[in-house]
Amino acid sequence: MPEATQQLPKRLFKLTVVLCTYNEGLAILAALRSLRMNDIYPDVEIIIVDDCSQDPLTLRVLHLLKTFGHLKIIFSARNMGLSHSRNEGFNNAQSDYIVPLDGDDTLPPATLDSIYSEFINNPTADFIFGNYEIYDLLSGSSINVNCKYLCRDGKLSQLQLANNWQLLGTSPCKKCTWQNVGGYAMKYSYSVQDVDFWIRVLASGANGRYLDKTIYKWNRSSLGMNASFDRLDMINLLEDHSEFYQAVYSEKEIQNRIFEGHYPYKKGDIILPIIRKSFFRVTTKNKLRMLRFLLNQTFVKG
Repeated sequence: MPEATQQLPKRLFKLTVVLCTYNEGLAILAALRSLRMNDIYPDVEIIIVDDCSQDPLTLRVLHLLKTFGHLKIIFSARNMGLSHSRNEGFNNAQSDYIVPLDGDDTLPPATLDSIYSEFINNPTADFIFGNYEIYDLLSGSSINVNCKYLCRDGKLSQLQLANNWQLLGTSPCKKCTWQNVGGYAMKYSYSVQDVDFWIRVLASGANGRYLDKTIYKWNRSSLGMNASFDRLDMINLLEDHSEFYQAVYSEKEIQNRIFEGHYPYKKGDIILPIIRKSFFRVTTKNKLRMLRFLLNQTFVKG
């Protein structure tokens, strides 16, 4: 009888980087190089999730990287957007602390070291947010976004955030934080998945700690992963998270914004429920629009 094979324990990582990519080509290598500039790099798990790239160069790069044993690469069978890619990466992560990274962006030197230390020194922190650089690839100009104003006593202020959303969408968080809110919503997979995710994280009572340094370089281009999105998704956010936005806007203002966002599309299955719910909470101008819409619906049906 053959001797039983001994099961080796899973390797313990201090931190996981989930790198999501779609047709990023050689930019993926720049993202990976930026991770090496950290003392804890040997103890960092790197998971690359490709959202069914079609670009030959990107596929070549990924298949070459696959030969490196310390990288885990997940290939999606079909394009499903950033929510799916992030969820795949988080689900496969073996560490408690996760840093999302888009395939065309980079991290400044020692960023992973700082993030890990911040989590270790603040065990009650569910996520960490910091400053970031936006580098415009077309013009070559850059601006630094200081997120300290979002901070109150070292923690993230929901009021400040609702008033001016500048939270870094790829802020590091614990794996359990992601699990507690059910991950990223597929509804917003191609647009504002980060905003929806973080609103739900904050609604869950999660504790965010501010790290006073630049922890991300967003290399922005017209072809980037978050270069464009359906404007209706911003209206859907208002509907899905009206309680969050009531910290800044009155319920009446929110209902007016929702109606005005949907009105140009004239879709009865969407606008009629809004009319039933909000007729007495919108401006006179919007009441008249609602009445005109109802008359048109009646005339068309007649």
